[in-house]
Amino acid sequence: MEQPFIVYDSQIFDQQKFGGISRYFCEIMSNLQFNYDIAVRYTENHYLLNSKIKRHGIYIPHLFFKYHQQKLYQSNAKLILKLMQKHAPFVYHPTYYNPLFLKQIGNNPFVITVHDMTYEKYPDLFQDSISIIQQKKEIITKANHIIAISEHTKKDIIETLGISPQKIDVIYHGCSLQSTISKPNLHLPQRYILFVGDRTSYKNFQRLAEAFSIIHQTDAHLHLICAGKPFSKAESELISRIGIAPHTLQISVNDQHLKELYNRALLFVYPSYYEGFGIPILEAYTCNCPVALSQASCFPEIAENAAAYFDPFWCFWLRSFLARYVLQPCMLRLRWNFFIMPALCTMM
Repeated sequence: MEQPFIVYDSQIFDQQKFGGISRYFCEIMSNLQFNYDIAVRYTENHYLLNSKIKRHGIYIPHLFFKYHQQKLYQSNAKLILKLMQKHAPFVYHPTYYNPLFLKQIGNNPFVITVHDMTYEKYPDLFQDSISIIQQKKEIITKANHIIAISEHTKKDIIETLGISPQKIDVIYHGCSLQSTISKPNLHLPQRYILFVGDRTSYKNFQRLAEAFSIIHQTDAHLHLICAGKPFSKAESELISRIGIAPHTLQISVNDQHLKELYNRALLFVYPSYYEGFGIPILEAYTCNCPVALSQASCFPEIAENAAAYFDPFWCFWLRSFLARYVLQPCMLRLRWNFFIMPALCTMM
């Protein structure tokens, strides 16, 4: 049987400089055994710029990119049409949910990866939720096949859109982060809790900050480190209002820094109400960092018994959990060594 030629568009790379979905596609293409092409000529996406998979890339200085962004992205959109004409027959794997190119693929099949159903679960949190939900519905229902990144996400797709289970395959994420660090490069506090990623409201960062503000009164040397984007004005005001500004740090990181943060953390905390998978869980495992997860969404499916869980909806429970495992390090290490590490071994 002849191997299919796979065509990827630029959608997610036009939207993200950093982000889980764009990294997902870079990781897939870097390890793909099939022939493929990606319609990206101009990009500022970190993962794509630092990979060897871009075939049509043209370097553009940041200042020029900033002022001509839309024209450059339009060039990417024209490139996907050329690739479809050149490589027919092909399998189309759109990198996001805009159905613009579906009219151009003819009888060629397409596959869509669904990373979560956050827009459908929390539409009030996103200004563009109506259009994204409509686009997702169209492209998911028309897809020849669907990849879901967890059983929980598959269940959400079926319940929300009425898709046949036979049309969906679950393919879990992997993790390319390497655990070894050559030597410490970051100037970090000795004792800290780690939060990684976006802090959108469903990520539940505010409740974590409030819980931290209480236990910090008992341990003045404890810090909260947030790896990700700089704090917004509202986040900075919250951190100042609850009195944790001197002990709360934001760090924009590369993979090397992220490994160090995991390796040196007392605990990685993931308090989200909802996720499609949760790649930071695997990153923390890779770096031998104890993991604390909300008892919600896909987390029990992904981590099983290899994590400590808390109720994400009550600040009291989160505060009590952190006090037990962070203020009493022997309890945390005991649980990690005798319960969680054996559970990890059974998962591998």
